Amino acid sequence: MSEVRPPDEPDAGTPGEPSIGPPGQPSANPSPVPADPPSPSDAEPTVETRSLYRHPLAGVGGAIMVAGSLMLLVLVAIDMTSGGHNTYRSLVTYVAMPSVVLMGAVIFLLAIRRQVMNAKRRGQKVQFTFRVEPSNPRYMRSLWVFLGVGALVFLVVGWSGFKGYEATDSVAFCGQTCHKVMKPEAVTYEHSPHARVLCVECHIGSGTSFWVRSKIDGMRQVVATLTNSYPRPIPTPVENLRPAQQTCETCHWPNQFYGRKLVTRRYYRTDQQNSPWTISLLVNIGGSNTRTGSQEGIHWHMLIGKKIEYLAADEKRQVIPWVRVTRDDGTVTVYKDPSASGYPDPDDPETEFRVFDCMDCHNRPSHLFLPPAVAINQELARGTISTDLPYVRRVGLDLLNTTYTSQEEAAEKIRSTLLAYYEQVYPDRVDELRDKIEAASDALIRVYENNFFPTMKTDYRSHLNNLSHFVNVGCFRCHGSDKVSDTGEKITGACDTCHTIVAQGPSTDTSELDNDLLGLEFQHPVDIGKQWQEIRCTDCHTPQEGY
Repeated sequence: MSEVRPPDEPDAGTPGEPSIGPPGQPSANPSPVPADPPSPSDAEPTVETRSLYRHPLAGVGGAIMVAGSLMLLVLVAIDMTSGGHNTYRSLVTYVAMPSVVLMGAVIFLLAIRRQVMNAKRRGQKVQFTFRVEPSNPRYMRSLWVFLGVGALVFLVVGWSGFKGYEATDSVAFCGQTCHKVMKPEAVTYEHSPHARVLCVECHIGSGTSFWVRSKIDGMRQVVATLTNSYPRPIPTPVENLRPAQQTCETCHWPNQFYGRKLVTRRYYRTDQQNSPWTISLLVNIGGSNTRTGSQEGIHWHMLIGKKIEYLAADEKRQVIPWVRVTRDDGTVTVYKDPSASGYPDPDDPETEFRVFDCMDCHNRPSHLFLPPAVAINQELARGTISTDLPYVRRVGLDLLNTTYTSQEEAAEKIRSTLLAYYEQVYPDRVDELRDKIEAASDALIRVYENNFFPTMKTDYRSHLNNLSHFVNVGCFRCHGSDKVSDTGEKITGACDTCHTIVAQGPSTDTSELDNDLLGLEFQHPVDIGKQWQEIRCTDCHTPQEGY
């Protein structure tokens, strides 16, 4: 940068020689009278070349850029040669250090601007010149150094920006950077069927617009984390999720939804023997079979050509009083609960209808918080909790449903309370059962740590699971409800619509069960007669108790 500056004020000149003659008389040899000095406007401006680093801020900014770039090179080399993945190393290398270099560049540019403004205030002209002097060896050496360093910094910053992009899209960044905030989601993700699917593939998906939107929303979440103002529990982003057609269906192809799946579940009663009850059923997955042309089963909801819309009366979409079905032939049927209120008016042109998709049933595909009954049944079936421990299922349910302030407190009290129970109720057997009590304590603590997060107020009660109708209403939100069409037709609630029971009975050995491939009528593990036909499962198996 160079500035055009006015010349210095002209000297007053040397005084004339002393005058000869009497005072008051003109000198015999008077000094010549100097001419008027030229005005600044008539003077030829001089050009003063100033270094861009003349201002202290420019030196600071340049130093930060150089130091940051060198440090960035070192960190990139360390990251590329180190084994394994370290979230904090990636954040420092590809997010923090490029930000430092960028900050130095901003300071440098501000210093240049300050120099320009100061020169203008002094009435000086400012001119930026970019001259190439190939005949000047010193200039050419400086030019090549500048171009080389600039190219290197550009490549390093570009590479680090790309790696920073990758780091922010990684599972480790999503789940581990904010340990306490996202711990429930991170832990349940690791045990989910989608543990090999990146978080961003479902929460963001492909496309620039959703990526930018997610990063902008992420800034808000970072501020909430820093200010400790984030909600507890973290709400499920049902309004912001992309349509399932753009995420789920990139792997799960609707045209290939067909067939039936054999599922065997083992349950245990809350009696002294922890008596088992096994049920095997064919789940009628169905869908659109392109080979046979059949359209049936649970995935009938997702058939191409059909459309299901609904209105919910609550934010979690657990109360659905209005459903509209559009079939292949264009016929439309509306089912509504005549006694319901508090939901949007379907006749209002501004009402937004929810189009039914995968997430309306599979709402917890990767972050499933198991109810105590389900989790303990799994541990009993695996043998990590022994059925030889009297009433262990009942006691375990009570321990898991107890309110604790932290996972550490839960671990301590679960272990001490379980041992105290058997010492008090079965003092003559406690030594015999001690190892099994210890193993059961370990299993219950593991269940709690994987599904209950008291500091975030998160468990199966805060994040409901719509897949099934055990503990949460799930299917019963629409099926077997009071919604009717104008012709009096109801949405079916028959058990065999979605599954066929092929075996059931009080044993863990399926060969000992009553079986019939054509289907059996459901038999409740506890004899309650025909009451199971008159009430819903969730009337007894409540979300509050988890069993």
